[in-house]
Amino acid sequence: MLHTGVTPYSLVNGPGLRAVIHMQGCSLGCKGCFNPASHEAGSGIKMSVGEICKSIPDEVEGVTLSGGEPFQQPDGLLALVWELRQQGYSIIVFSGYTKEEIAQLPKGRSIMQYIDVLIDGRYDVDKSAAEGLRGSANQVIHLLTDRYQARDLLDRLTELTFLQDGTVTVTGFPPSKLQKLIKHAGVLKCSSDGLSKT
Repeated sequence: MLHTGVTPYSLVNGPGLRAVIHMQGCSLGCKGCFNPASHEAGSGIKMSVGEICKSIPDEVEGVTLSGGEPFQQPDGLLALVWELRQQGYSIIVFSGYTKEEIAQLPKGRSIMQYIDVLIDGRYDVDKSAAEGLRGSANQVIHLLTDRYQARDLLDRLTELTFLQDGTVTVTGFPPSKLQKLIKHAGVLKCSSDGLSKT
């Protein structure tokens, strides 16, 4: 189950041009979570691994998986990361679980063997990260393969996407001044990818 369809292109969810997959369902309940609409299990968009992979453009370097909580769908996640690896994509996964917790989850160790980068730990709204792909400073970036180095994950960028239907999404890590401006203006609201135009 996905929260939204595959986001085909992103430059702010890891190195290079990437596709992003937001999985549906999370019971961790982190205060201030970026994607609260992705928490309800059993809702969302049902897609097969094959359908997901067909939605990923050939020119992207890798795929970033976020949530919801990807590891709460272990069977689907394992099938997906295995297939992505077969197709040569790099794989980054955001999880609210720690690496140690994942190792104890069903299929956790098997899933991690196909991941290049794991960004782990509960989001803490009071510990905002200053750099890199972490949402909060308590989270840890684990390089599980040698595909990337720590310096490849230092960028902290914001991406605005303008769709033909008038929707604007903000992804990545908008600076606090931009977040305040957006909220004060009242023209944007939170969505699965951050903020959307109302």
